[in-house]
Amino acid sequence: MLIAEFTIDHPLFGEALHRIPDIRIEWEETYSRENGLTQTIAWITSDDFDCVDAAIGDDPYLENPIVLVDLGERRLYRVDYTPDGAEQSLVQEYIRVGAVLQESVGTNDGWFAQVLFPDREAYEHIYQFCRDHEIDFRFERLYEHATERRRGRSTLTDAQRETLLEAVECGYLEIPRESTLAGLAGRLGVSESSASERFRRGVKNLVEHNVE
Repeated sequence: MLIAEFTIDHPLFGEALHRIPDIRIEWEETYSRENGLTQTIAWITSDDFDCVDAAIGDDPYLENPIVLVDLGERRLYRVDYTPDGAEQSLVQEYIRVGAVLQESVGTNDGWFAQVLFPDREAYEHIYQFCRDHEIDFRFERLYEHATERRRGRSTLTDAQRETLLEAVECGYLEIPRESTLAGLAGRLGVSESSASERFRRGVKNLVEHNVE
């Protein structure tokens, strides 16, 4: 089994991701109903949900947004895909090749995805699907899941490694902290949401692959 990590400029929720600074969208589930309608459930974190709702309303790939849970700055949305949106969806392609989407998080930098593939051909199928649908695909890494865990290797991407090292250097991990998330993001030259994403994924990778 292979684990692939990549970032794509997928059009679903594209209006919100391109318009709203520091937005974070965490995919939870995508499924097809008996009537053929495709729906997605996702957590959205933002400090301006008026803009989020307006962006979803203008999104040509989404319709009928419903807020299932409202936690203030974090809401759980259910949205329907338009026919064009369903055609762009990667979830059915994952199912077709026997892959499992483990994580998908949208920020201003695009959609970061972590996917478990049965083999390299399945991964190449998804890559080709993105090329055929003009979805920008930025490769992060591809590795053997069992082998990495067994050997205890570091599985950090270059961006994650840079973020963790910078967090130590600037005092972000000191008690009390000597730097804020905004300060860390400024040193990296990225948005706060991107810095937070890199930091959290980096810590998660270290724990998953190095802590028994």
